[in-house]
Amino acid sequence: MLNAPISKLLTPRNPIWIKRGMLALGALALGGVASGQAQRPDATLDELVVEVQALRAELNQAASASIRAQLLVGRLQMEDQRIASVLRDLEAVQTELAATAHVRAEAATKVKALEDTVLGATNDVREAFMQQLTTAKAAAQQVDRRQQVLKRRESVLAKELEEDQARWQDINQRLEHFEQSMTARRTN
Repeated sequence: MLNAPISKLLTPRNPIWIKRGMLALGALALGGVASGQAQRPDATLDELVVEVQALRAELNQAASASIRAQLLVGRLQMEDQRIASVLRDLEAVQTELAATAHVRAEAATKVKALEDTVLGATNDVREAFMQQLTTAKAAAQQVDRRQQVLKRRESVLAKELEEDQARWQDINQRLEHFEQSMTARRTN
């Protein structure tokens, strides 16, 4: 390299110039970092401890908030499922009540027709109609008892639904308040 002409030594692609340039840039960078550190006051150990404690407190708060939100959402989902189940049961009872009311109306019509027939029947056929009337009345009473059971069940389910919906609204309201408080914390 020493025998090479000066113009070749001073070209930017020469490895010597690249190495020297990198060394110069490195020295300038180290000087800048050192001068920047000298201008900034040193953080004391106490300040660092306080900062770490503040970070831990924020992490604990965030973890606690996350757990609380998950619990509220879980409870809300459970209430949703419970309400859906009670609604299905209530609809089934109401459907059966409607069918029972129809059967009861038919039974009442049959009883009335048999009573009219018994009144106009002669003694020899009256006994057979009386037997049919007794059977029809027993069937009508059985339908009446089933209707009463269904009405009580409907009443219980309607009350359960009302309570579950109130509980759902309470949980939903708590979740909304929680969301608003989290939004307020983020903006502060």
